[in-house]
Amino acid sequence: EIIKELLEWAAEGVRRVLVVGLEDRGNIAISLASSGLFVTVVDPDESLIEYVTGLAEKENCSIRMNFYASDYMKREFSSSGFDMAVFFSALSRYNEPEVVVKKATRELRAGGKLFARIRVRPSMGLLSRVQSRFSFADRLAGRVVELSRRVPGVEGYLSIPESKAFLDAVSNVLKVEKKRHEHFIAPGLGWIAAGLPSIVRAAALKPVDAVARVEAAAMRGPLKDLATYLVIFATKELGLGKAFRV
Repeated sequence: EIIKELLEWAAEGVRRVLVVGLEDRGNIAISLASSGLFVTVVDPDESLIEYVTGLAEKENCSIRMNFYASDYMKREFSSSGFDMAVFFSALSRYNEPEVVVKKATRELRAGGKLFARIRVRPSMGLLSRVQSRFSFADRLAGRVVELSRRVPGVEGYLSIPESKAFLDAVSNVLKVEKKRHEHFIAPGLGWIAAGLPSIVRAAALKPVDAVARVEAAAMRGPLKDLATYLVIFATKELGLGKAFRV
């Protein structure tokens, strides 16, 4: 669904796209290139770039794709060189993701678009309240803490307050068109269904829409503290009298 939303957003006025990070195994980059756009991909993982390059050749869109095996912050691109920048979970790698967004803003033309999906570390407040009432929750909390220590980079995820501060920082340099918090259930179901054979995929995807609607309603209430992603659609504006700190 997020790829579909991105393609619809990119349909107007976008020709050159910067894609930073291949956490989605190149699905977004290949979808954009297959739709006729020119895509520049930056990711430090050479093996992942090799894998996505092979997929692009199979999809006959490699001629419209350039790959750089590099840290994005160490790679300079020309000012106003792109119509769109896409960060799918890649911002979680950086201690100061707002600095990365400012760099991308310099490389976007006036009216250019920026999409970001950044991981958010869920609040433990709700779990703590449950833990105080049920003994099994105490064991569960211990397992969650143990798991968080084993997952690489989990300490670098933004907390709920940090994600709000990040959103405020983005709003200083870009006009945020749409923003929302997402839970992990609906995206997880979609990811699983995408790997199923085409015969059963359609039937498997039917409950995803229902789950997404339930999540959207729940995330506006107390469960917002369990958000695992912050999604932003923003545009670069000039000539509106706003002093951008880029």
